[in-house]
Amino acid sequence: MKSRFNRHSERLIERFGEKVWRLGLDAGFSCPHRLQGRGKGGCSFCPPDAAIAAYQHDGSRIVLNLDEQIARAVAFTRYRYKARLFFLYFQAYTNTYLPADQLRALYDHAISVMEAIAPGTLRGLVISTRPDCIDREKVELIASYQRQGLEVWLELGLQSAHDQTLKRINRGHSVADFVAASNLAYDAGIRRAVHVILGLPGENRLMMLETMRFLQKNGLEGIKFHDLRLAKGSALERSYRAGEFAPLHPDRLPPLLADCLELLPASVEVLRLSSDFSRDSVLDLFPHPDKNNLYMAVEAELARRNSFQGRLVE
Repeated sequence: MKSRFNRHSERLIERFGEKVWRLGLDAGFSCPHRLQGRGKGGCSFCPPDAAIAAYQHDGSRIVLNLDEQIARAVAFTRYRYKARLFFLYFQAYTNTYLPADQLRALYDHAISVMEAIAPGTLRGLVISTRPDCIDREKVELIASYQRQGLEVWLELGLQSAHDQTLKRINRGHSVADFVAASNLAYDAGIRRAVHVILGLPGENRLMMLETMRFLQKNGLEGIKFHDLRLAKGSALERSYRAGEFAPLHPDRLPPLLADCLELLPASVEVLRLSSDFSRDSVLDLFPHPDKNNLYMAVEAELARRNSFQGRLVE
């Protein structure tokens, strides 16, 4: 059955002939919002380890060596999923938080390690970052990897198109910062994937849909939806325990996601529909849906409406 929304995984198969797997990495970046004191500990939803991939944990130890991380990620995905093609995914923290020349050295090193470990299997580069850590020089560097034949995605953490929400969650950047970074990436021809969190404190359904309309107007090539999870050790965990807000119940996700998808252009690739935390890293408030079950529930909701991604695009 043809999907009613534009699944990124299916588009990758079309472009590369088979599944492509992301290798989640922590390349040793931190976050300016944490280090400089302006954020008083960073964003309120962020877990202490920035949600690095589970296969980069070795017992109680988080693997820090980048070469070892790449080797572990390749071995794990090959064993678990029979993976053959890969994207290097700079995932944890703020992955443009260095001068451009140092970024080039780091990205180039990771690519060379990947080629040594799994020759001929690298198909792309994914860089996740904050909108206030992007400038023209960094964008030009990132775009240069496309000219080397790699598919490049810049993941920008917007979370909400409402400045009052960004302030409430201690995000440390504005909507205007996001627009500036997104425009730089667009001008350089880089694919942009935007992170949005559903269920942030103080936001109702209409506000979340306004974020979708904002993205529709400003443009994007991909989107990652995250339902708000209360990561252990985060400021939001403390806020919840103090009775300051009520989290979004997962039963509300399928119709809410269907509402969001109807407002996004059909060309926008959906990279994920829900957050991806290990169960022992978040508060166990209520059972969260299995990702495959959530995908099926969203498909069923769209079918019930006789609807599809982009139906309400103006």
